[in-house]
Amino acid sequence: MILIASSLGAGLFGAAVSTIPSPSSTTLFWVGNFSAPWAVLPFIAGWAQRSWKTAALAGLLADLACVVGFYANFLTLDPRQLGLPASAPLTMLLWTTVSRWILFAAPWLLLAVAAGTLYGLIGAWWGRSRARLAGAALAAPFFAEPWIWPVYTGYYQGPLGVWVCEIIVGLAVLVWVGTLRRRMAVTALSSR
Repeated sequence: MILIASSLGAGLFGAAVSTIPSPSSTTLFWVGNFSAPWAVLPFIAGWAQRSWKTAALAGLLADLACVVGFYANFLTLDPRQLGLPASAPLTMLLWTTVSRWILFAAPWLLLAVAAGTLYGLIGAWWGRSRARLAGAALAAPFFAEPWIWPVYTGYYQGPLGVWVCEIIVGLAVLVWVGTLRRRMAVTALSSR
């Protein structure tokens, strides 16, 4: 049940975030395209699992659902948009739209498989040990993403303030996992 709920929630998150990008506002465009928050959902999905195998699967499904939700609006059954005649059978429309969508989304689907599995396992690790490194791994994408874009493109994409905000969110995640770690340690000691 947790696998279904986390996948559904992740798909809804992807769909909601896909409505944010807007060419009229570069700030909103980049907020809608942050990739760091996409590590949080598989982390939480993995954290909720009892076995390592299920945690990896939960993380993978959560990130795949995010990608599917984000890019679902590119699926169409309109034969004109697909370059097909209006009389094209439904099976041809389905085959064409899905195959083109998979080719279009393939890089992000592959990344979702890798990152989702990894962050599902990191979430499970955090759930079992409250390891500092697992908590830091959750915050790491929020710090890394602002530095990766200028390395990749040679300059910041979008307003610098957006990237500063992302680093602040990363700091908030670090504070949250540190606070939660201490609180859970105190609870564990008091229950002995």
